[in-house]
Amino acid sequence: MRFAARWTLLWAWCLLAPRAAQAHPIEARKGTLNLLDRAAYLVVSLPVSALDNVDDDGDGALSPAELEAHAGAIRAQVIAGVQLLGPDRALPLHLLMLDVTPPEDSPGLASRHVVAMGWFDLGGASAAQAPDGPALREGLRMRFRLFGKDSAQRELNLTITRQQDVQWVQFTPERPEHRVLPSSVTLLADYARIGAEHVLQGPDHLLFLLVVLATGWGWRTLLAALSCFTAGHALTLALGVWAGWSVPAGVVEPAIAATIVGMVAFDLWSRRQARAGATAQRLALVFLCALVHGLGFAGALTELTRWPAGSTQMAGALIGFNLGIEAAQIAVTLLAGATVQVLRAVVGQGAHRWASNAASATALVAGTWWFLERLGLQP
Repeated sequence: MRFAARWTLLWAWCLLAPRAAQAHPIEARKGTLNLLDRAAYLVVSLPVSALDNVDDDGDGALSPAELEAHAGAIRAQVIAGVQLLGPDRALPLHLLMLDVTPPEDSPGLASRHVVAMGWFDLGGASAAQAPDGPALREGLRMRFRLFGKDSAQRELNLTITRQQDVQWVQFTPERPEHRVLPSSVTLLADYARIGAEHVLQGPDHLLFLLVVLATGWGWRTLLAALSCFTAGHALTLALGVWAGWSVPAGVVEPAIAATIVGMVAFDLWSRRQARAGATAQRLALVFLCALVHGLGFAGALTELTRWPAGSTQMAGALIGFNLGIEAAQIAVTLLAGATVQVLRAVVGQGAHRWASNAASATALVAGTWWFLERLGLQP
């Protein structure tokens, strides 16, 4: 009976949706997926430019007449481009309604977005007829491939709910698939992999780490430097994700490049001055620079997914992401150490100084280039 009641409410929602859409249209490039019993209910706003051969007049918008004329083609493209995947197959999407969302003050005009409403069958039977019972709600993945041609239309923000659980994910052409409300273990492993990939695929973070490693210190001092780097970026990463601290990417990205240049400049100055006590000052500088890098990590993590504040999912994502960052740092450290040992065996004891100078020179040039590029000052 509970399921039948929900199904009745959904149909009522569908009947009222055209009127409601005129007053409060769903925001462009956003959607919701609500998992209930044996079905997952979807409402999503799609850019018209993501659909093929439906815009007859080529104005980048869809009129009610065009929607009616191409309803079949649109339905086929939505079913193929918006998929909920089970462990072994794509689950069927039953589209209930397609509608355009024209401007509120001009309801007769064409719209640049189409609203699709429907449900995925989680139980392998008709959701309207299936009896109450366990449904497929674990191990699900959401795949989205309907992106518009404009840069502003190259993302979709989807809010996923299941009773008290809430998840926010962002789909892009580079990341078109996400797990749906994953288990704690899966969440931890996924975000550990994402954290490691972010470091290994981010040349600015890698170069800063190599500058930190290129000092010729002993293992104890080197571990202290890595600990300062870890503590710094973990602090601002946690504040960014957990407490909602936010710094615009236009500020953070040039600042990350500036930390590379500043670290190299400090090392060159310290060597020339042969300053006593430079070790303590360098550790403090590493910590301060790491605070900036942590803001970059936080921006990358919040772009992928968001969770309700204080939730176990948020904690799992944050811990996993941090573990992945640390695993990547350790791997880079071990590889750098092994490379220096090989160079010593080949060219002698001067290998470390040569490697240190090469890393510093590369970091100085690349860091300066990135800084100017991210400020838009390059010719």
